[in-house]
Amino acid sequence: MNKRIIAFMMLLVLMVPVLAACGTETTATTAPAATATTEAAAATATTATEPTAGTEATAAATTVATAEATTGGGATSEIKIGLVTDVGKVDDGTFNQFAFEGLKRAETELGVKIDYIETIDPKDYEKNIEQFASQGYDLIIGVGFLMGDAIKAAASKYPDLKFAIVDFAYEPALANVKGLVFSEDESAFIAGALAATVSKSGKIGAVGGKEQVPAVKKFVLGYEAGAKYVNPDIQVMTVYIDSFTDPTAGGEAAKTQIAEGADVIFGAGGQTGSGAIKTAADNNVFVIGVDQDEYNTTFKKGPAPMLITSAMKRVDNAVFEVVKEVVDGKFEGGVYFGNAANGGIDYAPFHDAESALPADAKATLDKIKQGLADGSIKTGVTLN
Repeated sequence: MNKRIIAFMMLLVLMVPVLAACGTETTATTAPAATATTEAAAATATTATEPTAGTEATAAATTVATAEATTGGGATSEIKIGLVTDVGKVDDGTFNQFAFEGLKRAETELGVKIDYIETIDPKDYEKNIEQFASQGYDLIIGVGFLMGDAIKAAASKYPDLKFAIVDFAYEPALANVKGLVFSEDESAFIAGALAATVSKSGKIGAVGGKEQVPAVKKFVLGYEAGAKYVNPDIQVMTVYIDSFTDPTAGGEAAKTQIAEGADVIFGAGGQTGSGAIKTAADNNVFVIGVDQDEYNTTFKKGPAPMLITSAMKRVDNAVFEVVKEVVDGKFEGGVYFGNAANGGIDYAPFHDAESALPADAKATLDKIKQGLADGSIKTGVTLN
């Protein structure tokens, strides 16, 4: 019996290498299948990250990865955002540029694919929007009140696409359109208060763009209201110019107001307004910019000792937020309303003009901004 046990044990010892070899062969036969799957995945990844429309492969890869993370994984399509400017360019120093900066931020932080079209003539609004809509862009943003009809028409034609528009809100709201509107009168109220504070002549000027655009009127009327809040007797000269792209006309209007005694000029009309404040500053008159900080745009980061502030509305933040809603799957039609309470409006730093202003100027403006935010100060601006 013992001999049988010993023989059996010896047989087991001899079988171990054979069993091990069989296991190795099994592993080897399954490995090629796994490798094939990996190669297929790599091929798919390569296809998904090939550059399109001038975008480098690495940027596309980032976009795809972001889209997958946002949608919970598995998505391979890019989120595409198209922006159509009002008449003007993405480097025009005012609201077109600010909208584009918000779009660029979304590209960097959210990984979306972006593109833009600069409108040359208002009659091209619908054609430019259609260019993005026909390609199935996930969100199409129109910049400016004057694009209201064109965006509405596109939203009706493409109910499955999402749209946003700066400076316009629909009543009733459209299910696939987000209107991005602001309390321009609040930021201009702060600017007007500063203008009245520094004015020695008791006369200040405002050069606006198209009067029929509500945002322009709210800027101009808010400026007047803020000035009168500080000095009820101040005289505010106002002119509207039927263009956002005529800096020469803006400059001539500023010269006229200066000749009539204005010692602060507010430009609220795109490049037309920028022309007004540039001309006024060249004539050693204090000026106030609009939309974004014109120290960085019109005055190329200085020196700009005559630019005392800019009445800002954060179009950049609004554009970024609506893109983020799309990325997060939380987009809803309706209205985004930027005001003093939520940081949608503000005033720009004094920059090179700080030494020429009263020491308590910032504290005064911050107090006014807080009053606007909590409702204890009202601009009184209403549009018929």
